[in-house]
Amino acid sequence: MNIRRFLPTLLFLTSVNAFACECSYIKSVEKEFENAEYVLTGKVISIEFLQILKVNGKKSIIQTPEIRDKFDIFKGREWSKITLETIEIFKGKKRKKNQVIYTGTGGGDCSFYFKKGEKYLIYAFKDSWDTKELRECNRKYKNIISTNICTRTKIIDNKEIENIKLISN
Repeated sequence: MNIRRFLPTLLFLTSVNAFACECSYIKSVEKEFENAEYVLTGKVISIEFLQILKVNGKKSIIQTPEIRDKFDIFKGREWSKITLETIEIFKGKKRKKNQVIYTGTGGGDCSFYFKKGEKYLIYAFKDSWDTKELRECNRKYKNIISTNICTRTKIIDNKEIENIKLISN
């Protein structure tokens, strides 16, 4: 095979489905607090994964295998379901003792990477544009909240928490 034809073809084929997350900027604490529907701290107690699969190109179903390796990334978007033991809620109504937050799983979807056992300060949104497909797929996901790396979500930051307390009073 001629290398002059092979390299351009290879470059084209490997770049067709390349997507990247792009955040315009991270907002100030005040702006992010104002925009977010939920601001809370919590400790991650479990991480589960789910995937939205298209059936016959029309209807979507949700697959929830035990391990993430069972997903086929070419068949649908993947989600991480993060269950947190709520420490403190600064904004938004308390739902239950444990709060569930959704984010992507990586690969350019702006997902936030959570680690089990860690404590986080989370800015989250209810029914955001990125969860539309998940909400439309099953009524159970109608009122979910989500976050991503384009928010100020981070490992617990006591200085930022003090600023939030001043803003919220």
